[in-house]
Order: sequence, then structure tokens, then C-alpha cells
Amino acid sequence: MTKGGDSGYRLAMTVIRKLCFIDPKPQLVAAAEEAGYELLLLRTGKQPFFDLAAALDEHGFEPELVMQTETLADRTIVTGLDTVDCPTMFWAMDPHLNAYWHSAYARLFDVTCSTQRHWIPRIKRQGATDVRWLPIFGRAEPWKPMAERQLDMAFVGRITPQRPARQWMVKFLREKAQGHTLSIEDNLTYTKMMELYGDSRIIPNESIFGEVNFRLFEAASCGCLVMSQDLGEEQEALFEPGREFDTYADVVELDHKLSWYLDNPRLVQAMGMAARERVLSEHLPEHRLARLVSIASEATRCRVTGVEVSKWETLTAVAMWEAGLLVQPVKTILARLADLDQDGDIVAALLRVQSGAKLNKAMSDNLKVILTNNICCDVLDVNLAGSMAALRLDEWDWAKSFWYRHLRSGPERRLAPPTDKFSLLTLWAKELKRADRVVRAGFSFNVEHHLPMSATDCLMTILSEEPEHLPTLRLLDTMLRPIMGLEQARVGFLSILTLFERTDWRLALEIALANLRSYRLESGLEELELAQSMAREQGQESLFRKALATRDRAGLLSRHLAKG
Repeated sequence: MTKGGDSGYRLAMTVIRKLCFIDPKPQLVAAAEEAGYELLLLRTGKQPFFDLAAALDEHGFEPELVMQTETLADRTIVTGLDTVDCPTMFWAMDPHLNAYWHSAYARLFDVTCSTQRHWIPRIKRQGATDVRWLPIFGRAEPWKPMAERQLDMAFVGRITPQRPARQWMVKFLREKAQGHTLSIEDNLTYTKMMELYGDSRIIPNESIFGEVNFRLFEAASCGCLVMSQDLGEEQEALFEPGREFDTYADVVELDHKLSWYLDNPRLVQAMGMAARERVLSEHLPEHRLARLVSIASEATRCRVTGVEVSKWETLTAVAMWEAGLLVQPVKTILARLADLDQDGDIVAALLRVQSGAKLNKAMSDNLKVILTNNICCDVLDVNLAGSMAALRLDEWDWAKSFWYRHLRSGPERRLAPPTDKFSLLTLWAKELKRADRVVRAGFSFNVEHHLPMSATDCLMTILSEEPEHLPTLRLLDTMLRPIMGLEQARVGFLSILTLFERTDWRLALEIALANLRSYRLESGLEELELAQSMAREQGQESLFRKALATRDRAGLLSRHLAKG
């Protein structure tokens, strides 16, 4: 190896031909075989930990690149990454749901690739230095003319009560499809799904947290016109809006554009063909293979080594265990933590595990030691976890002490002191908002087991005790408003607020927009008309129109009101 920079050593390897793929996508394997690479394919299965060094020894294989692909079914931590003398990569498929553990796991690799560009800062949060954008890919599917396709529209995806916005979207599509052919499927094999897309003209698309998803690439591969939520520059760098696919801001715009495209089959065919050509030219497995090998060839060795390996393996295991993704006895997790140097990351993780396992006596003893010895007094996560753990134990003075430790560790600020549990949780929520830690996306927070570690966690803890706490509902809505994918939750919060503030047209406008972005066409338009009526009665219609104009990119909502 030769020196490559301050972060480590350049992995001196001009040509990479021997690839070790861990849990790879089959299409990527086929592309590597077609390109003549020498491959070792390893499957982790349901093992919580997978020993890479032992597997390489067993196969007698000396890789020139090791890459693990995140799987959606089973979560496995690969160990022994520090022992291989070649670039190591992790391809995060779902960072929009798993960045809370990806950010720890990334420390074990030289390079982490994210399918979502705008989630890269979250993956870097715990110190990963090399995180790249590597989108998912499509396939070379045969072309079928639109006139020969049987379905005007189709949607394939899980439809469950946990995803009410998707249920509302499907309801809207069924109503919209009157006089047209529509297929809604939630349990197809990959092959059957691609066959369905190949027989469909228009594919409405919906994401979880504003991510560029598989559906866009899969449907575009089949030459469908994809109607996707407006996700901004990242999505537009992959497909050109208005030429290769189209976007919508809310259900009103989706309704308007679907009407247009359903009446213009030639345009649908032209855009579907353009999308397919874009896939063939830029978004095939061989394109991603070439990119990842290129990234590896210039990689700097920056993965952790020595005792840091055990630390970051353990922190990854803790994050997965907390979320229920890793089945391990709590004694095993605690033993791993006890074997490590007790720095801020480990101290905070220990408190989270003790809370999750309801080890209240051990947690109480731990808090006493931390406060008495002033341990990690300037580490946000330790002070946050300590304060939240103290509240769990009804130790009010301890909870305040951790808050004041945090304030002393930063720039001097004048903040009103916490007077009770709710005010302390609110202070922490605002502090976490300042640190850009609003939500732990994909993490199912349970107030009975988990310590609040994000702004939303803190506010939901308040609402678990007082569901109609109006200041908290207002603050929560303000924090969630910019985050795509949470509109359906905001509908619930706003509905409670409007029960108490029935004449606030701004609230009515917000619930209208949240409904419309959650595919509730009728309810959203009714609320929009109500908001305008309230504003008119209060002599504030001009303010209402200005507020609406900033959120109505296509002018369709204003046009609807003008018709009324």
C-alpha cells in the first residue's frame, strides 16, 4: 500500500478483477460474470454476525474488492473486515429507513455507498469519511408498444394499515380509473411484477420518506410512464421530468396530470420509450458495477482498526437490537459493551440498552456514577440519554443536572430553566432540532422501552401522557412540516388542534395541504375551501392567497378555489 492522504492509505490496486460480493443483487452478479470478473459470492443468511476472514480462508479466495449489499429481510454484521488487504464497501439500500444504524456500520468500511444522495449526511453523522451516491438500477426489458398493453395504470406495493397514505392513494386510483383499466397488487414475485409493468402504460409512484425508490427504475425499464412525487434535484438527475417521467406535488396535481396522460396515449408512449432508453444508457447493472469498481480503485483505507473495530461492531449491534432487527440476548449485548473503553458513545449506548431491557436498578447505579464522576460531561448523547433515563426513573434532579451539563458544554445561552417533565422534554426537542436530529426515520419509537434520542421522540413522549397537549402538537407539526412522508401523521395532529382552534384559517390550510399530499382529494379540497372561507370572514383573504401561492406550485389549488 502507498500513502494516500491524511485519512489513511491509498489501496494500491490499479486493476480490480477478483470480487467478493456479500448478499449481492442477482443482476449485479450477472453483470460481473458477463464482464469476466472472478467472483466469490457469500450469503449471510440469518446469522447476526458473519465471519468474513473465516469464509475467505474456507474458499481460499484473496479478493481485490469486498462489497456487502444491505438486504431487506435479514440484518447481518460482517466481522473481520479489518483483516482484508483490499477495499471494503457497504451498499446501503434503504438509508431512508436505516441511517440510524448505517452511520455506525459505515465506520467498519472504507467506502459506504448510499442509494439516496440526500441521506449521505445522516450516514456520515458518526464519523464515516467516504460516503458516495450509488443509485439502484433497472434492467434491459423488452419493449411492448402501448397499444398492445392491457392496463392503463398499475401499482405494485405493500398496502397495510401502517401506511394509510398508500391506502388513500389506492382508493384515489380506483376512483380515478373509472372507465379505464387498473391493477393494484401487493404480493407479486419480482418476475410477475415486471410482467405486469410490461403490460401497463402509467405507473403512479409513492415513496416512504421522499426516497428515489426501486419502482421508478423497474417501471421505467419496462417503458412505462412513471408518475412520481416531486423529489427535487436528486430524482431529476436520474430521469428528466416532462420527458422521461413526470412529477406531482399533491393529489390534485396527480389527478390533473393523469387525466391529461390518459387522454394522450402517444405522449405516454413517447415518454415511456424515453425512460427506457435512459435506463439502457445509464441505469443498468453493468453501469453500477463499473461505478462501484471505479470507486473502489480510488478508495483510501479509512475503515477503523484495532479496538475501534469492536466498538463500532457493538454500536451497530446496539442500534439494531434497539430496533428489533438483531436477535441477541441482552446479556450478550451488555457483555460486549462492558469489554470496551467507556467513551461517550459507549456510555450512551449502555443507558439505551439498560432502558430497553428495563434494568432500572443498573441504570440508576449507572447514572449516579456518571454524575458523581462527571463522566463525558460535554457529550450530547450522554447528557441526553442520562436526562431521559433519569425521567424514566422519576429522578427529577438528575434529569435537570444532565440538561445543565449539556448547556455548560456549549456556547453561553439564556434559556428558561425547566420547571417540569414536559418543559424539559420540550427544551431537549428544540436542542435536537438545532442539531438536525428531528426524527429517527424508520425507527419505531416505543415510549415504554426506548430513551428519546430525537426531537420527535421527546415530543411523542409528552403526547403519550397528554395526547391533547396543544403546545406540543403545534411544535411537532412545525418540525414535521418540511419532512416528506410524514403528512399522514400531521393530519392526525392537526385534526386535534383544529378541534380547539376552529377559526384559525392557517391551521385549516395546513390540514388541507397535508390531506392533499396524503392523497385525500375530497377531504383536502373541503378543508381548503373552509380555510378560504375563514380567512374571508376575518378580512384576511389576501393573506390566505399569498400563503397558498407559496405552496401551490402549479396553481391548481388557486384555480379550484376560483371556480367555486
